[in-house]
Amino acid sequence: DLFRRVETAVVTSATLAVGDGFDFITRRLGLDDEELEPVTASLASPFDYPRQSMLLIPSDFPPPNTDGANHFKRTMAAAQDLIAAAKGGVFVLFTSHRDVREAATVLRAAGVEGRYPLLVHGEAPRDELLRRFREHGDAVLLGTASFWEGVDVPGRALRGMIIAKIPFRVPTEPMTAAQCEAIEAAGGDAFAEYMIPHAALRLKQGFGRLIRTASDRGAVIICDPRVVTKGYGRRLTEGLPPATRLQGPWAMLRDE
Repeated sequence: DLFRRVETAVVTSATLAVGDGFDFITRRLGLDDEELEPVTASLASPFDYPRQSMLLIPSDFPPPNTDGANHFKRTMAAAQDLIAAAKGGVFVLFTSHRDVREAATVLRAAGVEGRYPLLVHGEAPRDELLRRFREHGDAVLLGTASFWEGVDVPGRALRGMIIAKIPFRVPTEPMTAAQCEAIEAAGGDAFAEYMIPHAALRLKQGFGRLIRTASDRGAVIICDPRVVTKGYGRRLTEGLPPATRLQGPWAMLRDE
């Protein structure tokens, strides 16, 4: 109804495509009607991702859905390694506020706060946390949903990122549940048609926080092995920027 009312609309974002296609967003925006078929274009990035960035995926971390406690422990160890290697300037992104609070407890017990400012989502307003992160230059920020998108930290202040888990939507959240029910009622596969594409877009949004200018550089670590061990993993990572990509035991990746 919205798009029928206007002669022309331009919809633009760095995170509209899943993989190299626009089918998912076209359906979600109601543009899959024959009378509303959009003209699409995907434009190359001006950034030299292979030179400017690394994407690291540890192969020896347990999946969070089967061994949550050990996965969290390994993720926090990797976070401390990255913070030490980068000397701060790190986002650690989670999918729940509980994990953010637990992570803050772990890092404080490890003495990280004594070396770098530790900024924790929920302990101060979002804009204040971002301002302090940008201004200090060597801070560590622990965040959840609202730090995955719409955050701009160009320059050296952000040079490392930990993504703890695949950012799947919570299936019991009312809007998500309703969308999935509608897809299933129409004979579709809600996980394949809704949950995976949403997670792929959110991963792309999270990665997109790192490289904001042609001189930025840094590393992203995805601590969820399902992005390579599950059949759907390729759909989650194929749309990510073409950073130098490494997989293997964490001890090897840490050295790299």
